[in-house]
Amino acid sequence: MKKFYPVLFISILFLFPFNSFAKRDKSDGDAAAQNLKGFVVLKLDNSINDGKPIDPAYIVLDKYDLTAAGYISQKFDIVDNKIMISDLPEGKYYADIYIKGIYKQHFKKVITVTKKGNSYTFKMDVMDTFIPKKASIPSESNDFSKTSVAQMK
Repeated sequence: MKKFYPVLFISILFLFPFNSFAKRDKSDGDAAAQNLKGFVVLKLDNSINDGKPIDPAYIVLDKYDLTAAGYISQKFDIVDNKIMISDLPEGKYYADIYIKGIYKQHFKKVITVTKKGNSYTFKMDVMDTFIPKKASIPSESNDFSKTSVAQMK
């Protein structure tokens, strides 16, 4: 019976392959995910308002393939009227930019994030400040003959 044990041991080794005990190296998958990171620069062109600085903006990024709603939804500081968002997976995104404060505006656009980085420019509208006694109020027309109710047959 003493000869039986080595034969049993050798037969067990050949029944269970060694690669079944080997674990996949997770760092390979993490490295692949890190290589897919990119960035995007969102420029807010405020030249029409003398290039004045803009208040922080709230940005919502949704993946284009609808797999992650609200992938990023946070407030970003604007430096030199630019917003740089990094560490994003490459691909297309729906971007919603909400600007509050004096320059209250909303922009929507489909953007693409790449490793090299893409840049998108959004033009701001003219914003005037109110000066008392210098506001011009347009005249109002009370001509009701041009309404849809008056022109019905």
